[in-house]
Amino acid sequence: MGFILNERPDSHQLLFMLCVVFLCLTGGMIETAGACRALDPPTDAVDTLWVHLEGLCFTSDQRERAVKGIDVLEAVKTGKNLDFQGALVVDDVMFDQLPLQAVADLPDLPAAIQERLQQQGLAMVRVIPGSITIRDSQFEKNLATNLLNDVLVILGEVNIAGSTFLQSLDFSKILFAKPVVFTDVTVENEGFFIGVQFEGSVDFSHTNFGTHSRFHKAIFRAPVTFADVQFQGVAEFLEVEFQEAADFSRANFMSGTGFSGSVFRGPADFSGIKTEREVYFRFSEFKQQVSFRDAHIRNVLDFSNSSFEGEHNFSNAEFAVAPDFTASNISVDVSVSGRKPSQQSQWLLLGGLLMLVAIYLWVSKRKTPGHSA
Repeated sequence: MGFILNERPDSHQLLFMLCVVFLCLTGGMIETAGACRALDPPTDAVDTLWVHLEGLCFTSDQRERAVKGIDVLEAVKTGKNLDFQGALVVDDVMFDQLPLQAVADLPDLPAAIQERLQQQGLAMVRVIPGSITIRDSQFEKNLATNLLNDVLVILGEVNIAGSTFLQSLDFSKILFAKPVVFTDVTVENEGFFIGVQFEGSVDFSHTNFGTHSRFHKAIFRAPVTFADVQFQGVAEFLEVEFQEAADFSRANFMSGTGFSGSVFRGPADFSGIKTEREVYFRFSEFKQQVSFRDAHIRNVLDFSNSSFEGEHNFSNAEFAVAPDFTASNISVDVSVSGRKPSQQSQWLLLGGLLMLVAIYLWVSKRKTPGHSA
């Protein structure tokens, strides 16, 4: 059975036919994607707080299956691992509520960790023995250590890739015994890592830090990458020790930044970085090669009293003002644009406005009655 169109379909008929075809083509995909659902934990996850959401999950779906902060604390207190995917964590999570334990009563602590604690004169610590995996999830409130004088030791691997922190994130005074993955994370407010120690490699690539990020006196004992990171607010790396390679390539520093007093014992890569405000490397030490190749420096870059023991590469870097090497052991001849891009933007904006005004006056004149072309 068929039919013949004797006339060309009008626009309404054509739109209806296209909608039918679209629904036929996408119906299968929508059915395959399915509604939001919580997956059952695998059989070997008996010692894990497991929350995995799959499908088309909206905020309302996540809230129905939300994880409470107290549940997170209870899990790590009892030695469980955390494994979240697409979850929403509500309420604050404060790790200072974990109990202090005597180091002497923790014989399973790795020898290297015991040595670190002994060097700091710490006899009591807080411990999270398991791993933490929180991917593509969201923290609605604060996640913080709230520690001043003692240390939190996390013995398992940590993976927080793709997650978002709507409030403050404070990982200060944590000793991470194993590698940390912190890629594609969004920290909308403060991100504090004061006095943190990383025994394993760390990956912060493609992360977006918000109003203020602090790594004051942090220690990176293995390679670390901040490649393609966005620092929206003030970024503090004061007195940080990078014992191996430090990769800041293509990072974007949009506010004031300080690396003063930091030591780079391995190669340091700042190639392709962009800076909007002042960046300070005062009294910093570069023990191996350092690269600022292809950097775009739009404000002060201060290396006063810094030392360079390896090769330094400033090729193809663009500077709005000449970098300051006062009392440093090197002097680099670089080209200076002589005008900050922000000033250029202002002039371009003014020129554009004047052009629009001129066009408006010209058009108005042509529309004036009695005006002949």
